[in-house]
Amino acid sequence: MLEVRRFLLLAATAVAAAGAGAQPALQRADGIRFASGGIGAGERDELVLVLPDYNLKLVAAAQKSGAFLSDVGLAVLDARGAKVLETTLDGPWFVARFPPGRYTLELAYRGVTQKRVVTIPAQGRRVEYVYWADPSATTLKSMEEADREVGAKP
Repeated sequence: MLEVRRFLLLAATAVAAAGAGAQPALQRADGIRFASGGIGAGERDELVLVLPDYNLKLVAAAQKSGAFLSDVGLAVLDARGAKVLETTLDGPWFVARFPPGRYTLELAYRGVTQKRVVTIPAQGRRVEYVYWADPSATTLKSMEEADREVGAKP
């Protein structure tokens, strides 16, 4: 009976630790609060719970498939061009609280950078969906282009 209790205690500890890992880390840099994640439904649920506290939401996805992307580099510049935040998205969702105003978002994924100019409202939230060419389609296109360059026949 003692062995069963030990097993149940270890199992409960493992489940609790796994659940804690699904929670996106809330971070702060130079007064800017932010979090990213959303790889699994649990992380997205956690971000939805904190969303009312944030005035910017970004979603990163592949263009054709709609597949969520992570490891997207993000730099945020204020209206004067000063960098106010630099981070890498841990998942497809990013939420942050910025002072109201105009910002430039520079998002980079697999060597392709996109810039967006956004206005953060005094009330409410700005939502941006950022899409990159589907990685599998990009790979096929690159292979086709390489074949043409060396004169290979299809």
